[in-house]
Amino acid sequence: MNRQENNVWYEKPKEPLKTWESIEKWCREKHYFEKRVNMRTHRWIFRGERTEEDSKALRTKIEKSFDDYDVAMEKKEEYEKRLIRLFQRKAALYLDHEPDKDDMLEWLAVMQHYGAPTRLMDWTYSFYIAVYFALAENAEGGVVWAFDASSANDPMQIESKIPKVSRFNKLVMKFEQRDDVLGIRGEGDKLKDLAIICYLIENPFPLAYAVNPFRLNERLTVQQGLFLLAGDSRVAFKENLRNHFDNNTEELKKNLHRIEIKSKPRDRNNILRKLRDMNITNEALFPGLEGFAKSVGEYLAYPEIL
Repeated sequence: MNRQENNVWYEKPKEPLKTWESIEKWCREKHYFEKRVNMRTHRWIFRGERTEEDSKALRTKIEKSFDDYDVAMEKKEEYEKRLIRLFQRKAALYLDHEPDKDDMLEWLAVMQHYGAPTRLMDWTYSFYIAVYFALAENAEGGVVWAFDASSANDPMQIESKIPKVSRFNKLVMKFEQRDDVLGIRGEGDKLKDLAIICYLIENPFPLAYAVNPFRLNERLTVQQGLFLLAGDSRVAFKENLRNHFDNNTEELKKNLHRIEIKSKPRDRNNILRKLRDMNITNEALFPGLEGFAKSVGEYLAYPEIL
């Protein structure tokens, strides 16, 4: 993609946002907190990142690893499966509890949690948590991505793209047979999610799909987190997004916003202070000593509390 193309695949403010007031104003104008606008139900999700050039923005960990190690296109599908297998074989050495062997979504979530390369990308339902991740460790500012997940959270949308007679039908039957007695796990199509993910690992094609494992870990819970799954890990996540909207750039722009935040130190400190008042700090988002230790330095943004 050339620079001209990069400028049109998302919507953004005319200027970087600099203050808490400008952040809240943009959020209100885009109706990020309202689920139904103009007869359409929206479900916005968010991701905070460092400010990067477009070629390095919105990349999954496995996409970064493939780039870093110069993995050939024809090897990517095979190597992804081998990485998953390697993790599953050795995880018992470190985990107190292992996911069910066929629960591929939970396995990928555990891999993602501990930093292994996967086709998952971390997002959050909280706009303010994304703002925090964009700014907390980035003194010069960061970027918040906003994506309308209502276009990517319906398993029927994915099914419509899969051949009627295929391995997918067998996978659906297999997981439905493993449902619990009361059918609780089957609610919300969680079992169908497992079939979709297994199918996409075997038969990749580009799309974006919003998912969460049935069993949530502590970090997903406190960060109000979820994942966007790349349907095809062999290509860039941005290509998965483009194909999800059938390469309709205008439609993608309606559903994807890029909000750059570039504040002076005093304004950044004020933003972090406002977020702390919402209990959004490293200590809250990363339970344990490591999160607390990281949060200690944040007090320099609001020294009056010291």
